[in-house]
Amino acid sequence: MTHEEYRKAFLDSEEQAQRILFNEYFNYVYTIVFSKLRSCASREDIEECVSDSFADIYIYYDESKELNGDITGFIGTIARRKATDLYNKLSHKNISKLSVDFEEAAELEAPDNTEEIVDKKEIRAKLLHCVKLLGEPDSVIIMQKYFFMKNSNEISKMVSLSPEAVRMRSSRALVKLREKLAEMNISL
Repeated sequence: MTHEEYRKAFLDSEEQAQRILFNEYFNYVYTIVFSKLRSCASREDIEECVSDSFADIYIYYDESKELNGDITGFIGTIARRKATDLYNKLSHKNISKLSVDFEEAAELEAPDNTEEIVDKKEIRAKLLHCVKLLGEPDSVIIMQKYFFMKNSNEISKMVSLSPEAVRMRSSRALVKLREKLAEMNISL
């Protein structure tokens, strides 16, 4: 919508001009507001910010000025500023909720098996890395056979090989995998 189109509609009826502007730019404003607030605001907050943006657009847009051109930039600026203000307000509120009671935290103890859990996660990550290094289709075969418990017939359909070829590649890939793990001083 251009300034002139809005001005003509405004001269006919202020309410009708605002309704036309709302219908034409609602999706644009909602997209701007949603993209800024999606990580910290509720749906109601986003909808309220869109409404506030249109209220500011109606208040601050001066249809009596002699302007030419599209008003999209003005509308986008208002929407971005409103969304940024609300984002800052909500983010500040969330940060203040994250305060830590250090006395209470000092009394907390880690579970006895924390070290064991971390070690298992590290070994699992290294194992998956080594499986990935095997390349296609060996990595797919190993993952499907040992992680997803699929048989050779099921895997053969996935990798377009015969079941016998899948079994052969699986045994060769296991040898390679053991060698890679041995290089990293991991034994299973």
